[in-house]
Amino acid sequence: MRVPTWQVCRSLTTAGLLETVRRKDLYVVLILTILMVLGASAFRIFGVSGLEIFVKDVTFLAIGVLSTVLTVLIAARQLPDEVQRRTIYPLLARPITRGQLLLGKWLTAFVTASVSFLILAGTAYALLLLLGIPLKPIFGQYLLLKLMGIGWLCALVVALSVYLTPSANMTLSLILAFGSGLFGRLLLMAHWEHGVSALWLNLLYGVLPHYDLFDMGQKVVYDWSLVPWWVLSAMGLYALTSGGLYLLLGWLRFCKQVLG
Repeated sequence: MRVPTWQVCRSLTTAGLLETVRRKDLYVVLILTILMVLGASAFRIFGVSGLEIFVKDVTFLAIGVLSTVLTVLIAARQLPDEVQRRTIYPLLARPITRGQLLLGKWLTAFVTASVSFLILAGTAYALLLLLGIPLKPIFGQYLLLKLMGIGWLCALVVALSVYLTPSANMTLSLILAFGSGLFGRLLLMAHWEHGVSALWLNLLYGVLPHYDLFDMGQKVVYDWSLVPWWVLSAMGLYALTSGGLYLLLGWLRFCKQVLG
């Protein structure tokens, strides 16, 4: 009798969180947040009057970089670690499909990376309040959109892990994550020469990953008003459709892959 998918996902997520604690990944996040607190608290010696924008900019830049790197590292090792430790064989010997295993590994990476991000964001929020720098309500939208981006990025990295070696996967994923904004700017420059009506250009822009669209850090830094909720809904739809497509492509490859 096949095990229900929700039970598989719950079991794998619980085991993945315990494995993450054993690996001390969350401890690394805590150390990084402590360093953020100590570094930013140095501004209290000189006062932060007139430096609020700079402090917030540094804080949210650090959150963006650390959360992205941790997400890629966590997601990239989910399937390769099971193969390397040969624990994937007893898993698949049970009434569990490869699709359920892939989905469970994505959920494990998403939950673990989200917890790490929320630790960083919560520490940053408390730190800024301690320094007398309040954040506008758009901070809540920033958290929501960033969680969408983490789920999207986990889908991309987990899918790539069945096509590439772990080192190649992490390298390519980091390039796509941090370089997505640069890709968009290059295409805008190409628009200036060829016109926005160029079909191939618009198709290329649609195919390329856009992880940068999930980051509203600069809007939080400059105290923007709330973004219309239909925009966040559209981003949620983009994350769901493109992330689901990545997992589908990963599943098609994983089903035919010879493990060993």
